[in-house]
Amino acid sequence: MSCLTTAGILIACKEAIGGIKALYLGNYATFANTATINGTTNLVTALATGSVYEFELPKHTGSFTEEAAISIENGTVYYTQTVVAMFHGMTAARSLELQNISKGRNVLFVQDNNDNIWMCGYKDGVEVTAFTTASGTAKGDMSGYTITFTGEEKDKAYLLDQDAGDTPFQDFATVTVVQATL
Repeated sequence: MSCLTTAGILIACKEAIGGIKALYLGNYATFANTATINGTTNLVTALATGSVYEFELPKHTGSFTEEAAISIENGTVYYTQTVVAMFHGMTAARSLELQNISKGRNVLFVQDNNDNIWMCGYKDGVEVTAFTTASGTAKGDMSGYTITFTGEEKDKAYLLDQDAGDTPFQDFATVTVVQATL
């Protein structure tokens, strides 16, 4: 592995926007450590055969952050991937589904508002580290769920190699997207 700088970074055009619009949850046993990653571009070019479950997010209710933990003394680095999502409306079916998800380990695909899809938990998976149900206090308050997924990985989240404007996973014929129903 090379630690040498290979390129500088230019000031980019102001074309990106913040936030995330959807999550796709995949089974850890299916998707962890099985992707084909291009060694030059660091893009995911192929995924294992399996299903991912779509979780649509209302505007301005989700975020994806990735923070490096670097220890100069120990010579180590890893990345903490954190995804926070809110789901409006409390129902028995939603509550049960989120409760079941919080008991397992998964690979999480995050679609940002720029239509990039980031693969979180590729090696060690992501797990639910917080799950809140809230009715709110005032009539205008959110009534629903907030869930936090956290992963700690040796490498940063991988970006899926798909064409701009494509439907999520369109360039990955081995992946079946199970549309959101709850």
